[in-house]
Amino acid sequence: MSAVLTALAIIFAILSYSMLNIGFVLEKKAAATLPKIEEQSTWRNLKNFLTSKTWMLGFLLVNVQWFLFLFAVEFGSLSLVTPMAGVGLVVLVIFSYFYLKEPITKPEIIAIFGIISGVIILGVMNTESETTYSLIDMNNVLKQIPAIVFVVIFTAIMIGMVLFSLIKQISIIGALYGLASGLASGLGVIFTKAVTSGFDTSNFWATFVDAMKQWEWWIYFALLLGFNIASTVFLQLGYQKSKAVIVSPLFSMASLVIPVIGGLVIFSEWQSDSIGTIIAKTVALVLITIGILLLSYASAKESKKTEKLEKSVEVKYTEE
Repeated sequence: MSAVLTALAIIFAILSYSMLNIGFVLEKKAAATLPKIEEQSTWRNLKNFLTSKTWMLGFLLVNVQWFLFLFAVEFGSLSLVTPMAGVGLVVLVIFSYFYLKEPITKPEIIAIFGIISGVIILGVMNTESETTYSLIDMNNVLKQIPAIVFVVIFTAIMIGMVLFSLIKQISIIGALYGLASGLASGLGVIFTKAVTSGFDTSNFWATFVDAMKQWEWWIYFALLLGFNIASTVFLQLGYQKSKAVIVSPLFSMASLVIPVIGGLVIFSEWQSDSIGTIIAKTVALVLITIGILLLSYASAKESKKTEKLEKSVEVKYTEE
């Protein structure tokens, strides 16, 4: 049963992250072909986006993937599910190659090899069955000192980065926003697991309704929404203040590392693993993290190149 749940967690996580990345690309591609937002009325902007089949498909993928991610964190540990973001980026590279006709570079090939190797190692070494948490169990876990200290410390670091960025106008502002966005995203993943606690996949709706009757569940849900909204806002501020090639990798790294560390500190994952297994999993996470950084950098660099090309074409068209 453990192997089945592990496989389901990996499959749902890969599908979720793949749909998220492809959805973002489709939204961005469609938005680039639509009239500029600031030049249109609110009603016209809504009509433009809602009537764009490409944008609507991307929007649908971005939102549907969240439900798949809920199942992923229900079936698997955070230290297993979160690294699948690397596979999502690999799928994005392959999608971009066939759909956007973007070439795959040597650094991307190296990154893909590292990510796939890391995922294989994690899958093989993940022999421990996932602990199933009821809402009461989750309440008890999150009331413990390690959980409280973890959330408070990283929330304080996130807020500190944002406040420092607002006060001090320095060159690393974009990087700080990128890290803050990644921290918020990672904390959001932790509370996503809290939100799914007590759900029974064989009787989903009944257990979902039962969870909604508990005030603690609503706190977890509010924190989940709050951290995800903060992550989105900080990421956009980061892109405005600095280059995407700096912001994107930092966001990707933080959004991966925080849930993994949270899984170890809060949920005691890897606790019963042998030293050899822990070393193997650590190596796997390092490979995946490096791969994600490389792919994020390459993706942001390619995006910047495309923006420059679009601007040059626009200027040339205006001059003519």
